[in-house]
Amino acid sequence: MHQRLSILQPTIFFTLCLLLVLNLGSALAENTPKTANNSYLIQDIKSNLQGDALSIEIIGNTLPDYNTFELFNPQRLILDIAHASLDKKINPAKIIPDNSYAKLVTKSLTDKDPSITRFEITINDGYTYSVDRDKNNLLILIHPKTDTAQTTTAPTTPKETVATATPAPKEAAPIILQDMTIKKGAEQSEVLIVADAPLKDFRHNIVVDKKGLPDMMYIDITGVDGSKLARETEVGTALSKIRVAPKGTGIRLLFDSGLPKLFDYTVTTDPKGLLVIIKEAKQEAQATAKSQNQIDGTLQSPVAKDAKVPKDAPKNATLENLIDSSTTAMNKGKAKAQSSTDKSVGSPENSFNFGGYKDAKRISVDFYKIDLHNVFRLFNDISGQNIIVDETVKGTLTLKLNDVPWDFALDIILNLKNLRKEERFNTIVIYPADKEFIWPVRAQDNLAVETDLNIVQQEQNALVIEQSAAQSEEVIQSKELIGKARIEEKADNMEKASTLYEQAFKLDPKNAKLANRLASLYLASLGINAKAVYFAKESLKIEPKNSQAALYAAIGLANMNQNAEATDYFAQSISDPTPMKEALISYASFSEQNGQPDAALKLLARYKTLYGESVETMVAKARIYDKMGQKDKADEQYRALLASGYQLAPGLKEYIQSRLTGGNTPQASKPL
Repeated sequence: MHQRLSILQPTIFFTLCLLLVLNLGSALAENTPKTANNSYLIQDIKSNLQGDALSIEIIGNTLPDYNTFELFNPQRLILDIAHASLDKKINPAKIIPDNSYAKLVTKSLTDKDPSITRFEITINDGYTYSVDRDKNNLLILIHPKTDTAQTTTAPTTPKETVATATPAPKEAAPIILQDMTIKKGAEQSEVLIVADAPLKDFRHNIVVDKKGLPDMMYIDITGVDGSKLARETEVGTALSKIRVAPKGTGIRLLFDSGLPKLFDYTVTTDPKGLLVIIKEAKQEAQATAKSQNQIDGTLQSPVAKDAKVPKDAPKNATLENLIDSSTTAMNKGKAKAQSSTDKSVGSPENSFNFGGYKDAKRISVDFYKIDLHNVFRLFNDISGQNIIVDETVKGTLTLKLNDVPWDFALDIILNLKNLRKEERFNTIVIYPADKEFIWPVRAQDNLAVETDLNIVQQEQNALVIEQSAAQSEEVIQSKELIGKARIEEKADNMEKASTLYEQAFKLDPKNAKLANRLASLYLASLGINAKAVYFAKESLKIEPKNSQAALYAAIGLANMNQNAEATDYFAQSISDPTPMKEALISYASFSEQNGQPDAALKLLARYKTLYGESVETMVAKARIYDKMGQKDKADEQYRALLASGYQLAPGLKEYIQSRLTGGNTPQASKPL
């Protein structure tokens, strides 16, 4: 929905107006002291209407804590600002001039924690918007959608660079960000974002002195597909880590500082993409690395003790470094294996066969103090299987193995780190050996309750009885009831389990995870939507930003046909920078069932950007195009599904082939 800010007419006039507004707003923000309690006073709101383009600038006295999301039917932009209040001189009814394409309503949500001032802008079809922050101020731009736009270049400041270029037509494929390579040095580190086409449409800015967050620099790149990039990459120098998140039609790259203050940096275009240079501060970086090593610790295998490790070996290698080094070692191992023709019973290969590692792909690896999550992501690439790692798994690994089956190497690592694995559905779940994992069961009669494995695991383990002298008698009794409830749940006595869980919640009413468990149980196992909604809302009272509870509430309300309220909770469930798969799929299914195919397609496109395609999303898109009468697009999706390599359920392949040969158009959607 968010598109580059380069289509307002006339271009020169609007650019001058925008610069004037930004400079004036920044000056006001910088010269205004902060108020107590981290409140955000909206001192003024300036709007500028020029033809069919509208800009709104919200001027505040401190850095805003805000969130944006989109609602449909009609299309609405929602901007929520926490702890915000309007100056008395501001008249909400006269914030923007009369126009035919955008209407603004302001609301004060005092029942939320924290309290929220909401700006709800209804936008006509054919228009789009963007929201950006400039220091203490927020700028909203609303303008028509176009296939092409004029090139606009604005002057830059030392802290922000804006570069825009003529976009491709709407149907053109986005630029693919293929890789992110990191080169560390004593004086500076370099990060190269590799793309399959020149990157010109980007902007960068900084966030500093934000309570609870490290200083950081971020880069917004418009019109790109960043699904191939790792969501988080540890660096361990003046640059602590790099995080990747979706942002409008592109992505946002966040560069967290590993120093007490933000590092010096430059961002320039490169023939291969975009080059970021980070200036290193030797003493601070070494102190940070030393502290991190003390926290992480290292568990070396007997093989690693004898290995000669270079002194300049990286402390936290990225996934890309792992793949490169492992590929090199693997090639050496293959060459060595090819030079030998001895296949006797005593050979390593036959030994692995007898050990049960017969058909696995063989690898060679050389890890030195590698973060465990990066190691398991490497095995994901090697094996082709889905690998899910419990968030409590932490630490580093030093290990060197030559020419061994990948699952043999994985088992060694699990044994060294006291971890366990569960395998099912082409998926491996890795978690601590002292925990318990229960595979989720799909709910057949509800909209789309397909809880993420990590989330289920966290919920279950959060309910394990833990004795603590500091806990109250009520909490201890609650945990005893939870233990009994889990026993009943394993025995498939869901009604009795829910009764015990409710008794536990009465004793421990601040246990958000327990409220979530009740909501999930009533929704997926018992089909009592009203109780599911009640406990989901109870969870949200305790943790207002709990997107999983919001999803449970949305699904329960949707099942009860309370669509208006369900829409609000669905929007909340996908408000995180990386929303849950289930939230995106469920919201898309809900939108489709309620006659909003365009909204459903946007949600499925966001799913694809974050997680890639799945059988469910591909079938859903084909079905939606079918119902919209766009047979060419539907057939394209059906053919892609047949060629995807996914194992199709019985009857699905025949159904797809019948659709391609001219079967009847489906009249109703099916749950994903």
